[in-house]
Amino acid sequence: MFTVKLHWIPNTHALLELAAASCGEVFLNLPDGSRADLKRDGAVRQLLRMLQPGEEGLRLSLSDRGDVASFMRYLSEAAL
Repeated sequence: MFTVKLHWIPNTHALLELAAASCGEVFLNLPDGSRADLKRDGAVRQLLRMLQPGEEGLRLSLSDRGDVASFMRYLSEAAL
């Protein structure tokens, strides 16, 4: 698993589309140590829409190495 930490979500809709289009699994890491399937679970997708990452940030786990570049691109383009 590869971890991406987000301190802010500039475009939640684009992030969710990116997760849906990912080759591998995309999980939201929850505070209790469990993982929720961001790619397939509608309730988790709705939860992400409401979250504000803040100082501690949010962690996403990616199962496919090829997806890491897409998530990094999303973050770098959002920073512009």
